[in-house]
Amino acid sequence: MSNLIRRLRRTDEALGGLFDHAFAPAHNPWRHLGGLAFLSLALSVLSGIIAYALYDTSVSGAYDSGVRLQNAPFLLGRLLRGMHRYTADAFMLLSVLHLVREAARGHFLGVRWFSWISGVPLLILLWIAGISGFWLLWDTRALYSINATAEWLQALPLFPDQLVRNFLTIDALNDRFFSLIVFIHIGVPLFLLAGVWIHVQRMSGVRIWPPRALTWASVGMFSILALLLPVESLGRADTGHVPNTLSLDWFYLFVHPLVDALSANMVWLLVGAASIFLMLMPWLPLQALQKRPGANNAPAQVDLANCNGCSRCAADCPFGALIMVPRTDALHHPRQASVITDLCAACGICVGACPSSTPFRSMEDLVSGIELPDAPVAALRRELQSKIAALSGPQKVVLFTCRQADDWSQLANASTAVMPLECAAMLPPSFTEYAVRLGADGVVITGCRASDCEFRLGDRWLQERFSGEREPRLRAAAPRERIAVVWAGSDQARLEATLSSLRQRLAQDPSTITPHD
Repeated sequence: MSNLIRRLRRTDEALGGLFDHAFAPAHNPWRHLGGLAFLSLALSVLSGIIAYALYDTSVSGAYDSGVRLQNAPFLLGRLLRGMHRYTADAFMLLSVLHLVREAARGHFLGVRWFSWISGVPLLILLWIAGISGFWLLWDTRALYSINATAEWLQALPLFPDQLVRNFLTIDALNDRFFSLIVFIHIGVPLFLLAGVWIHVQRMSGVRIWPPRALTWASVGMFSILALLLPVESLGRADTGHVPNTLSLDWFYLFVHPLVDALSANMVWLLVGAASIFLMLMPWLPLQALQKRPGANNAPAQVDLANCNGCSRCAADCPFGALIMVPRTDALHHPRQASVITDLCAACGICVGACPSSTPFRSMEDLVSGIELPDAPVAALRRELQSKIAALSGPQKVVLFTCRQADDWSQLANASTAVMPLECAAMLPPSFTEYAVRLGADGVVITGCRASDCEFRLGDRWLQERFSGEREPRLRAAAPRERIAVVWAGSDQARLEATLSSLRQRLAQDPSTITPHD
């Protein structure tokens, strides 16, 4: 199982890389599956509210109201029905892809367990909301689906044997039946919205919506699809006859052919086993995925003697593991940082945000206001000093790497010092200046693919710190011509190309090389 998920993770990065050729990394839809799914849900709910205002919730009028909407002037009904149907299908597809991608990246372990188990039930609610929408049309497909669902439910001892007979004659149906379906179709999406809110509670800086350009492109795509491939009702439902052949929506009605091919009991067994397996995944023996070689798992710790209560660490924590609380020591600062250890992913992003993490402090035993116990800033400074002192080749370069992206220790040589970090954003910007001060000619920082940080926000925070948009900033006087940032992920060729390009630039333009202090 572990090897399979590792291969899936590599495949995921390869797919993301392919999409990067067609989209800007920040707008890569493969990296915004969750946001696109939520956008689809919002569009489906909005179009559904409008459609409901035009819908007749009665046995006799349901089919006709759907046809009237379908034939509305100026193609508005076609647009509305298509938007509602295709966004609902997209919500299902994107949600499943989002689940598979998160599983492939091991995002059901550690601090992410709550988001995982709160997300799994949403798929069931989504399916119920979707399939009940087909029933409201009351065409031949709706009648088939209702009967097939009733037969499937009868396999459970909770439902009576006469359940299917309630839908076989017009006398057994009444307007209350449609009121029940409407209640399900409207009520379940409300639970979905509440479930999404719960799903993201343990994360900060959540990207609920995709980027604006991707949002408008998606709306345009759904609109074009609705107009070119109109959603139409089939023939009127005849309770005395179910057709032998009809078209199905495989996003929601797949269960009916599956029951026919296997059996009702077998499908229930598969659904139950899959649900239990998904819910138990955070506690299965897959910890090798959570901790790569050399990775640190101990939560961050606050050192009050060096914490001034600036709250930068709390603002930058991707998982809401840091909060500001009243001061507990005698220092005059009113607040201090406090770590919620159960939520801490030990990414080190808070260390990179702390103003006391600068290596230029004269303290012999450097201590930051917040530290990773197994990777203190003092040890990082000592390691940097020793590795730069050992360089002897031309164009000496320090390579700061992210352990989550890959292990780049094989790139170390006489001209290259490799400094692994838990996350690229663990690096305080001042360390790049310090490396140059020690004798490095250049610095390269690499991490996960752009907009695809393993810890969600690392690449964004690092870019903003180096561009001067976020504290702690890289000083304006810093030798930016000596610094290169590349979000290479596990792409060794791309990383080596960046290293080579920086060395060539430094070698060809000596004027950019300022004397070492």
